[in-house]
Amino acid sequence: MKLSNDEIGAILDLEIQQAQGYDSDILAVKREQALRYYQGIMSKPAEGRSAIVSTDLADAVHSMLAQIQPILKSTLLEFTPEGDEDEQGAQAESDFCRDQISKAGGWRVIFESMHDALLIGNGWMKVSSEDTTSVTEEQYPPNLPDEAIFMISQPTAENQEVKVTAGANQTTVSRETTRTRLKFESIPPEDMLFSEGRGYESIQEQRFVAQRKLYTCSQLSELGISDQVISELPDADATYWPAVEARQGIYGNDDGSAAQNAERLKLVYCCYIRMSMNGKNNASELRYIWYSGSHILKNEAATHVPYITGSAIPLPHRVQGTGLFEVLASIQEGKTHILRNYMDNLDVMNSSRMGVVEGQVNMADATSGRINGLIRIRQPTALVPIPSNDIGPQAIAGLDYLDQVRVQRIGASMDMNEAQAQLMKASATAAAGTLGEVEKMGGWYATNLVETMLKPAFQMVHRVLRTEIAGPVMMKQRGQWVQADTSQWKERDIIEVQMGMTSAEKSQRIQALNAVVMQQETLAMGGGMGSLVDKSKLYNAMTDWLRANDLGQPEQYFVDPTSQEAQQAEQMQAQQMEQQQQQMRQMEQQMVQMQQQFELEKQANELRFKYYDANLDAEVEEAKITSSAIIDIKKLEQPVDKSDAKASNQR
Repeated sequence: MKLSNDEIGAILDLEIQQAQGYDSDILAVKREQALRYYQGIMSKPAEGRSAIVSTDLADAVHSMLAQIQPILKSTLLEFTPEGDEDEQGAQAESDFCRDQISKAGGWRVIFESMHDALLIGNGWMKVSSEDTTSVTEEQYPPNLPDEAIFMISQPTAENQEVKVTAGANQTTVSRETTRTRLKFESIPPEDMLFSEGRGYESIQEQRFVAQRKLYTCSQLSELGISDQVISELPDADATYWPAVEARQGIYGNDDGSAAQNAERLKLVYCCYIRMSMNGKNNASELRYIWYSGSHILKNEAATHVPYITGSAIPLPHRVQGTGLFEVLASIQEGKTHILRNYMDNLDVMNSSRMGVVEGQVNMADATSGRINGLIRIRQPTALVPIPSNDIGPQAIAGLDYLDQVRVQRIGASMDMNEAQAQLMKASATAAAGTLGEVEKMGGWYATNLVETMLKPAFQMVHRVLRTEIAGPVMMKQRGQWVQADTSQWKERDIIEVQMGMTSAEKSQRIQALNAVVMQQETLAMGGGMGSLVDKSKLYNAMTDWLRANDLGQPEQYFVDPTSQEAQQAEQMQAQQMEQQQQQMRQMEQQMVQMQQQFELEKQANELRFKYYDANLDAEVEEAKITSSAIIDIKKLEQPVDKSDAKASNQR
């Protein structure tokens, strides 16, 4: 038989009572005091005494946050693939989850919750989904034909309602689009109740988890709750106010006008409880129930508890951890006490007390308080200075001792400047070792926060995207936009964590990566490309170098050799190389053909030259013979001079 609302209310009353008992007896007082110490609000001194306050708690929280935030931001979370065939899917889902955390403002919420964890002991946040509605209007001419009205009345996006209004002057199309988006919320720890002490280390395993939420009467009315039920709901619990006031200064209700009544605050318990709805010893189911007073405002099945809580100093077998307040409260109290005494002592030293002989001193002059003012006296011995003890050295020594205790308890994060100043005179090796010791405690805090808060948040984001925002989405993978269906994702719980590095670790890693990159370049230029180093190895080294230097995603600077873009580029390069080689072969063939043609022409020319030389020689000989013959003929034709001949004979 199904449980009635009265029976469910009785179960919830018992769970709330038990959870509130633990909360009010142990946690509430600690939270309130921690918030006041953090704000520098401590015990008031006696009238006229110094009211100075040491701010060790706030300084330690801020210093530790500044130290661990870069570590957490550079921490890489990735889902573990279930095999070779799942490696690409796990990588894509990891990338998409990280992208969605950034777009939803998740990092701000995460760091705000971690701030609570460092201060109080536990930080709380909620990862869920919410529907957002946007309305747009389009104007068209009046008296449109039916075909046009049909066209403009079609939805242009998913989950869109279209309303067409035909007027005398124009036709109006109203489009109301509902979109589901990821939602991150940082929950104040004082708002949460849970069943601590039952042996559950995870909040997901708790039988009962509830968030106390304040709603105005008007807000409840907008949620569909009747005015009669709202009037019967109890006002905000008076015991709830101290921690709330300490954090944000909310004031109580005011009975008066109708407007004031509409803004009256009602306390509603939004509960996640595991229970058997038939009242028998059957398997329990997780229910999400809104409960206020004796009224069940909502009761529906739930698949999981959307809350996440974690601690920088977790306690074994407990949900609730320890914060810096519990560690530093006594230090802040001691330093505040010493500082107040020291400041009072300085006042006494600066305005030294004087003893007067009654009747021998003008009391109006003596009590005027004027600096360097004259005091009328009857005799020199009428004024006697009263010595004061200087407690300055003892006070400074006491403060130094408490600072040493603080360093031993939480690490030396607040003393980074002093440590870095000392490193100016040290070698590189000594400097790295010193910084490493200074940052060791911060690294431990960061690791605990990753395990207790960041990993569960990553898992919760994947669950919400898979079950509540299921459907086609556009995601960027390895620099490329691709479409994926989150409803087809498999359930994933195992996460690999690559922790971010401290400043000292980062400096050492950057130096090592510089050496690796230089060695790879040397090997690649020396003929080792493909045998000792390849494109993937070069890309991995440059990716690690960019991340170590906080220069953003590697896709901004380099192309992943395994990406589709790189493969297409390699194919284009291969085609270009083939084309170039083919052109070279064609050119070589043309050169051979040209050489052959040249040789043929050379031979032909040589034959022509030989023939020409032979003909020329013959012509020359012929010309010589002809010329000689002509000369001989001419000689024969000339007359002979007898006197000359006679003379010649005589000789």
